[in-house]
Amino acid sequence: MVKKEYFIFVNGDKVMVSKEVYLAYWQHTNRENYLERLDRQNKLVFFSDVDHDGNFVDNLADKSVDVEKLVETKEAIEALNTALSELNDEEREIINALYFREETTRVVANRFGLPQTNLIRRRNKILKKLKEVLENI
Repeated sequence: MVKKEYFIFVNGDKVMVSKEVYLAYWQHTNRENYLERLDRQNKLVFFSDVDHDGNFVDNLADKSVDVEKLVETKEAIEALNTALSELNDEEREIINALYFREETTRVVANRFGLPQTNLIRRRNKILKKLKEVLENI
């Protein structure tokens, strides 16, 4: 019976090895390939993949996000929350119902036991109050 020879390549050179070394080498190589396939399937990105010029931070920057706009929006939301805190409970409930829960003026007016026109006047008065508070912030 002819004895099978096992080879692996080390730095481009073909090296004869035992069956145990050959199997261990290929087990390790196959495991690495499997993990790389998983990384690609899960869209995992390594810094070494994007660090071509030694400055990976610039390579990772998302140019589609307008950071200034995000900051402006956050500040506007904080100002709105501050202005809303200036309202009494009934005024805040009216604004929450109309603008945050998007209920109709008819539904909100019925809940408060008001005619719809009175609720609309009250809403306009509350909005004017919010505008004044926001201008002073």
